[in-house]
Amino acid sequence: MEASLRGASGFNDRSDYSVALMYLGRNDEAVELLQQLEKEKPGQYFIAANLGTAYELSWQNEEALRWINEGIRRNPNSHESTEWLHARILEAKIAQQKNPDHFKKHSVLELDPDAIGKVITIGQVKLSAEELVDTIEYQLAERLEFVKPPDPAVASLLFDYAAIEARTVTLESAEKILQMAVEYGYPTEKVVPLLKLYDQRIAWRKAKPYLIGVVILSAVALLLRSLYKRGIFVLSGKGLRRN
Repeated sequence: MEASLRGASGFNDRSDYSVALMYLGRNDEAVELLQQLEKEKPGQYFIAANLGTAYELSWQNEEALRWINEGIRRNPNSHESTEWLHARILEAKIAQQKNPDHFKKHSVLELDPDAIGKVITIGQVKLSAEELVDTIEYQLAERLEFVKPPDPAVASLLFDYAAIEARTVTLESAEKILQMAVEYGYPTEKVVPLLKLYDQRIAWRKAKPYLIGVVILSAVALLLRSLYKRGIFVLSGKGLRRN
């Protein structure tokens, strides 16, 4: 892509070229090019969005947040209306820059796992659990193209994602997401107890129908035994004649 667009003069081609530079890790070059494009045609949404991404990949998170918010202002419905989460991730990353222990007590979404219901409030945003999952998946799909582990913000977002999945979908899918969170650097000591708890619940769920069946059969057997002793229930013609 970089080779095919190298030296291009068209505005959109040069914008695409900046994206190719980001994929190649040449983020400072991408920032410089996008700044020039912004000067040429101020107000373009995709330039603001790409500048936000380029600045973030250059570890300039405050500038990244400024441009992502500008992109949201220019087009609130872009990226399927999920860019608010991109801004939230940047806010968390800025907080971590100021306090390296930020993610020990906080998460990207600041979710309370016990308060996850049909509607979830994140700051000023209210979404159904399904809508929030779609938002997380959309943002992760884009982010994981550029960001490789370890990454504390991604790890935190995956941990939040697992909490929603555990309450609204399946524990099995939540376990897979938790394992991804560990790959991205989430503390193992916080994940292992959850994995053990989920394993126990999964095992109980699988065993429950059989246990219920055993209880029912035992109850029926005790009832029949009681009826047999009272002569109400018989097992043979002889018993019937005797009673």
